Amino acid sequence: MNKRALFILWAILIAAVFFGYKNHFNNPFEFDDDHTIVSNSYIRDIKNIPLFFTDATTTSSLPANQAYRPGLTILNTIDYWLAGKPEPMPFVYHVHIFISFLVLGVFIYFFSLKIFDVALKSEFNPYIAFLVSAVFLLHTANAETINYIISRSDGSSTLWILVSLCTFIFFKDLRKYQLYLIPMTCAFFVKETGVLVAPFAFLYVFFFEENNSLQNVSKPNTWLKILISVLPAFFLAAFLFWFAKHMTPPTWTSGGYNKFEYLLTETFVFVHYVKNYFLPFDLSADTDWGLIKNWYDDRVIIGLAFISATLFMAYRASLQMKTRPIAFGILWFYLALLPTSSIFPFAEVLNDHRVFFPYIGLTIACVWALYLLYLKYEETLERIPFSKVGVSLTIALFFAAHVYGLRTRCDVWSSGEKLWYDVTIKSPKNGRGLMNYGNVLMGKGDYKGAEEYFLKAKQEWPYYSYIYINLGVLYNAQGKTAEAESNFKYGMQLNAYNPNAYFYYSNMLKINGRISEAIAMVDKGLNLSPKHPALVNLHAELTTNPAYNASIKNKTELLENLCKTNPTPENYINLSLEYYNQGKFLDCVHAAEESLKLRPNYDLAYNNICSAYNNLHDWDKAIEAGKKAVEANPQNQLAKNNLQAAIDAKKSEGK
Repeated sequence: MNKRALFILWAILIAAVFFGYKNHFNNPFEFDDDHTIVSNSYIRDIKNIPLFFTDATTTSSLPANQAYRPGLTILNTIDYWLAGKPEPMPFVYHVHIFISFLVLGVFIYFFSLKIFDVALKSEFNPYIAFLVSAVFLLHTANAETINYIISRSDGSSTLWILVSLCTFIFFKDLRKYQLYLIPMTCAFFVKETGVLVAPFAFLYVFFFEENNSLQNVSKPNTWLKILISVLPAFFLAAFLFWFAKHMTPPTWTSGGYNKFEYLLTETFVFVHYVKNYFLPFDLSADTDWGLIKNWYDDRVIIGLAFISATLFMAYRASLQMKTRPIAFGILWFYLALLPTSSIFPFAEVLNDHRVFFPYIGLTIACVWALYLLYLKYEETLERIPFSKVGVSLTIALFFAAHVYGLRTRCDVWSSGEKLWYDVTIKSPKNGRGLMNYGNVLMGKGDYKGAEEYFLKAKQEWPYYSYIYINLGVLYNAQGKTAEAESNFKYGMQLNAYNPNAYFYYSNMLKINGRISEAIAMVDKGLNLSPKHPALVNLHAELTTNPAYNASIKNKTELLENLCKTNPTPENYINLSLEYYNQGKFLDCVHAAEESLKLRPNYDLAYNNICSAYNNLHDWDKAIEAGKKAVEANPQNQLAKNNLQAAIDAKKSEGK
């Protein structure tokens, strides 16, 4: 083995991986990142880390998603702390995830090399193991996991699983101390798949230390001794599984309901995952597959035939030591998918980020199979001119294609608009994807387009509560209060355990001056999620300002007196808002201008001015104020909406 050549190859690989992911480091939080990171108050205090092990409600601001994963919440907390900003910064999370990804590639190399050396000792094995790491690190499909920040649960747990297995196989004399169980526990605390260390350790000993094939599975004397040797891992797996279930709040739900139909569907999902491994062209952040209802469906038959064929391949490959890594890799693939592709139903029958861990096994099997194929026809290839050049060129083109694929998927993940538009194209029947793209359009002030996508989403997923909540937000922004309230109530009827629904509904009530109702609604939301940041802030706003405790009749007088005795920017903003609610738009502008005297560049004041002039149809002044509001705070979505409304209205009048 030429160590210098191998070092150069690793340097080239790391450079290629960085080039493939170069533009992903500032990609935003998406999807479940919101409730686990962005709106999760617990990660904002590093002193909460001990609490994560005793209270699973700290993992998410949504009760239905509060699974017991203290290790994952610790990682999110550390990255928030490292950023040192009031809000979580995606860049820090991406850097941490990327470094862990590269480290995982190194452990995959050593793990593969050990298996290959046992199967067929060769001076080329380090290069073949290197190819396994290279294929995995550069595989386009893995971009779905690396870009999706909360999917660090897959990446981190997989890393700890490899650490555990490497400890197990490289330090055989230390097994009596069960040291490999420590990283196994770390893996489990990040994601439940950590328990799979136990069956993988068993398979390794069965295949490579005791020299058994699957032909011997029917002989208890063959595998019973091996099982006893790794029994501590199985006992720990059972205990951890029980413990996590005990620690998980009763509000948590997987989202699925029909185990039989889910299992039927998963037979064809396996085919999809393998197809995406070889042809990762239709990757989607949120797929639109539904449940297969009948066992005689063509897809079930195809799936069962495919599973049978690949397991038969594993059986045949296990018969000889030199082909046994193929058998091990195939079994790895299926075992790693069992937690999400068996009798445990989830809301989504498949996710393209779920195959991150299983693809390690598939990569080991495929790379080793191609190497054996090359050895078989090596002499023939040597007689063909430029054959080695052709093989090298093929490998180079393969990796170049995957680097291009990585950059393409990273670009898709670079903004919510690109990501959810891609979902609407790849998964047109996914109501959540349609709704999220509608949210993007609503944020841009395209209310007509937003409503169109919301209604499409409603048609596809008529019982998805978030669609009605977003319709409520949309109609409220358009001043359609009755329609907004109707949608809010129906959305909450469909899912009474969603604290976001209570926030948006109470915010609508506040805007419409129904303060006591808003407070009651906020309290209900806080009962579900006591640390929900938006609800906490809204509750403070509603209950600490004395104007909110006054009757509507006396509120204007109270606020006017408050501004005289305590002239603060906030008090003038509240007075401005009260004038606005009463239709006194010029008074609203004057109060906001007083606020600006005390706090120049106050985005809320400029926003009130913009909104008031919109109602007065003075579009130029509205646009001027709206631009200043957005310039002062680019994150003020309401200001963006009011500015866009003024621009659109001016264009409409000019026609």
